[in-house]
Amino acid sequence: MNTITRDWNWWAYLFRVTHRNSIPRIERYDDELVAFIVEALDLRPGDRVLDLGCGSGTHALRLAQRGIQVVGLDIAPRLVEYAADQANEAGVSGATFLVGDMRDLQAALGEQRLNAVIILGTTFGFFDEAGNREILDSAARVLLPGGQLLLELTDPASLMLPREKWWSELDGGYVLMEAWYDPATCVRHGTFGYIDRDGNLNVCAEPERIRVYSLPELTALLHDAGLPLRAAYGSTSLPPRPYGERHHDRMIVIGRKPHPDLDASHER
Repeated sequence: MNTITRDWNWWAYLFRVTHRNSIPRIERYDDELVAFIVEALDLRPGDRVLDLGCGSGTHALRLAQRGIQVVGLDIAPRLVEYAADQANEAGVSGATFLVGDMRDLQAALGEQRLNAVIILGTTFGFFDEAGNREILDSAARVLLPGGQLLLELTDPASLMLPREKWWSELDGGYVLMEAWYDPATCVRHGTFGYIDRDGNLNVCAEPERIRVYSLPELTALLHDAGLPLRAAYGSTSLPPRPYGERHHDRMIVIGRKPHPDLDASHER
């Protein structure tokens, strides 16, 4: 068996496009998530939104179909190309896709200012503490006063599991996964391989790591970034349900950049 080391650009396409398109009823979930985002952030046609770590672009396209101006940013060029092709094939205007690093949004966006930044699908937490903080700081810099940041995350409790291994069939081959949680660092680690239909074992040069944050930790991080917590929800179903003991299928947190005029009127 030949072993081939693949970079993230290759793996990103396998997971975010090939695997994602094989998930049953994924379109229903996507429709539900976008409807939740629009209501939770009170988005209107003409608003400007950044989908950070946009993956295949499916959520950005759905938002653009509602008249929202969307920029999708991802570090994987294959995903950006795929998303742009999907927008062209669907005849969707109002969605632009860019390659860029989520820790330095101004390098990609220039002087653009946005009504909202969304980070979906457990895309937040892949860097070290400084890198994760820089993502929030960078988002705060590109938001308009009153703009909001939405993080859609896996519920922390579901990631705090002992070491586990599993495999699944995909596109004529087999995905091999191993994951474990380290309570000393609050990091979920993962390794993966893919035996393709030609019998090659494709491996990743570096293991995956996700910093698992609790709601109090995220509240503090958002505050430090200048985006005080506005709300936390426990699922993507409507009407929105507060995150807590009764509802914690997901953890969706929203921070809001202060707006001097609006905040002053609320204080009166």
